[in-house]
Amino acid sequence: MADFYQLLGLDRSADSTQIRAAYKRLAFTYHPDLHPGDPQAEEMFKAINEAYHTLSDPLKKMRYDARLNSFQSYADTTDTYWREAQRQRYARWKAAQKETRYTFDKEYFRVQGLAFLTFVVIAGFCFGIVHTINYFHEKKQAELDQLNRLKIVEVFSLFNSGQVDQAFSLIDKLRKEQPVEYKFYAARDSLLNFIRFRANEEFRTDNYSNSLHYLKILEKQEMPVRMETLQKRAICEYRVGDFPQALQALKHIYNQQPWNLEALFQIATINLENLQDNREALKYFSLGKDMFKKNQTSIYGRAFEIVMDPKDAPEIYYQLFIGRAKANLNLGNFHEAETDCNWATFLRPMHGEGFKLRALAKVNQRNYRGVCSDLAKAIESGATETAELKKKYCPN
Repeated sequence: MADFYQLLGLDRSADSTQIRAAYKRLAFTYHPDLHPGDPQAEEMFKAINEAYHTLSDPLKKMRYDARLNSFQSYADTTDTYWREAQRQRYARWKAAQKETRYTFDKEYFRVQGLAFLTFVVIAGFCFGIVHTINYFHEKKQAELDQLNRLKIVEVFSLFNSGQVDQAFSLIDKLRKEQPVEYKFYAARDSLLNFIRFRANEEFRTDNYSNSLHYLKILEKQEMPVRMETLQKRAICEYRVGDFPQALQALKHIYNQQPWNLEALFQIATINLENLQDNREALKYFSLGKDMFKKNQTSIYGRAFEIVMDPKDAPEIYYQLFIGRAKANLNLGNFHEAETDCNWATFLRPMHGEGFKLRALAKVNQRNYRGVCSDLAKAIESGATETAELKKKYCPN
């Protein structure tokens, strides 16, 4: 509780004149106008105001004095109570210290000796139990290791005898039964590495049939199958003339990597040139065209054909539009074919194939304007089978 008398520097017998004088003196000292921006002076001024208004009013002063006297009496009583309580607590603690003090006599040493002996016996018993458990555990682990080694030998025996599927089935079963046994994982990796080595060696020496045999095993056993395996399988299938299987491998790659333009182009080309499926070829060439526009837009913006330097475009984009033009010509989409040729000649103006195909697209639309110019450029650039076309459509 705040002591207003102490705040004004007065004792409790001060009369109203002394209270007013003290208030004026302190109010002048802490007035906010004399201390602008000082929060402490402002708080002090408020407290002095409150003290003056309380002590200058006889009724408020009488109530305040009664409360102050009551608080002082309570504080004195509380202080006396706690001093007595602390004295009693200290006395009890001191008495307890005397009661619990040890005496080092024969009885003390006898008890300590018995306790130590008991500890040694229990510790020895526990050590014996732990040692026994470790012994049996190590024995069981050694037996399990020996059994696992025999199982791994069985796996390699199956593999070396040509039973590849059985070898992988057994090693997968062992891994499932003991998922923490690293030897099984190492054995499986060893088998895969050997097959991968054989596949690469056969591929390097152009033995595509043999390489394909190993690649199919890898595709079945790799988890997940590697892109390199799928790519080599597609090449081998293509080389041995199994075009549907080559497409299957390439589509697997494309499904995993929808941004893979090379896989997309190869799918379209096989459909066009090897399977003569022009509609399927056009489908994938169109996907490639969309990818081309999306890629160039992300680099140059929507007006990329104005900004881009065609020499910077990869060769595959040119081949993509040539392939799409051929598919459209075969399907009778001559206007689309002409558009594809426009892109091809824009990207590679020094190549003659785009000019030759554009001339054919125009002729089929009965639009002969620019045909002779295109055929002349095609011949100049070395395009094949162009001279006969020029004789036919440009006799002069």
